[in-house]
Amino acid sequence: MRILLLSYDVSRRGGIERLTLQVREALTRQGLSVTLLCPRPRGPGVLGRWLGRLAFLLALGLWLPRSHAVLSMHALLLPPLRWLEPLRWLAGPWGRQASPRRLCWLHGLEVWGDALPQAREDLCRCDGLIASSRFTRDRVRERPGRWPPIRVVHPMANLLGEEAPLTPPPWPPVLLSVSRLASNERYKGHRLVLAALALLRSRSQLPADLRWHVVGEGDDRPALERECAALGLQPWVRFLGGLSDGELVEQLRGCSLLLLPSAYDARPGCRAEGEGFGIVYLEAAWAGRPSIGCREGGQSDLILDGETGWLIEPDPAALAELLTAVLTRPRALASMGARARQRAEAHFGQERFASELRQAILPSGQR
Repeated sequence: MRILLLSYDVSRRGGIERLTLQVREALTRQGLSVTLLCPRPRGPGVLGRWLGRLAFLLALGLWLPRSHAVLSMHALLLPPLRWLEPLRWLAGPWGRQASPRRLCWLHGLEVWGDALPQAREDLCRCDGLIASSRFTRDRVRERPGRWPPIRVVHPMANLLGEEAPLTPPPWPPVLLSVSRLASNERYKGHRLVLAALALLRSRSQLPADLRWHVVGEGDDRPALERECAALGLQPWVRFLGGLSDGELVEQLRGCSLLLLPSAYDARPGCRAEGEGFGIVYLEAAWAGRPSIGCREGGQSDLILDGETGWLIEPDPAALAELLTAVLTRPRALASMGARARQRAEAHFGQERFASELRQAILPSGQR
């Protein structure tokens, strides 16, 4: 059975690209034939981009009739399938009479709020949809439409490996945030953390030996560093920039907890914001570290409030109160991290990912 996989350029380091490679590996290990197509520039500038898109369409037209199922890793990659539908009459000479089963992966932002109507037509043409979290599935289902069946397949994280040893968290505590520092992704919560730390400092409750490590690059980093300095928080905060996978593993093992209070927002007329799932929360769990996230978002599928981490409202006072309690209980923090690792092993491992993926892609008679 041949699966046609459509994604963005997997040579990049984005989350969708990493997930695409994991999907391809999982399907290949199960004996399925997988062909990956990505629109890549074929030269510099605008001409190179258009040549890349043309080459992608030609390859898609070649492989689509030969495939039993096509899985698009993003809703924005579905329109070419609609454009090529008039060519279905050529399927006979090319080897397949039936139209391939069509599926699409739903992540979050691209199907939340005002973004969903733009993708509705192409999504409703699919035979099935795969959502990264129950949160994203429910945001789609609550909107009007005759949606195809939506199955949840939680992404996996293989940065540390499932056999990584469980080590005790460091003390004095080290807080870790990992994300892009982009001005259009301020929902990640860095300013919420700055406000909470400033509030603790104003109350003389900010431990002198506490450290907050901020991993990531982007156009918002200079502004964040200026705000950090203006609040007098430089002694507590280290901006580490972009790191390699190996360096990120060291940071995950060297932190006490992951702090990423990403807030969900999908008000009409505004760009939706929030975490569709949040791989980094899972990576922290594999390292045996609990996480602090916000109540709404895909991270609520992973973090069990009060058991494997904490879910809060996006409010500086709430975060400051939680940090005050957390940073005085090192043993409780270690126990919670161990439970986070146990939950990752039980519900988010490689074998479970492969099994759920197969059930989502294949018709019921071929699973």
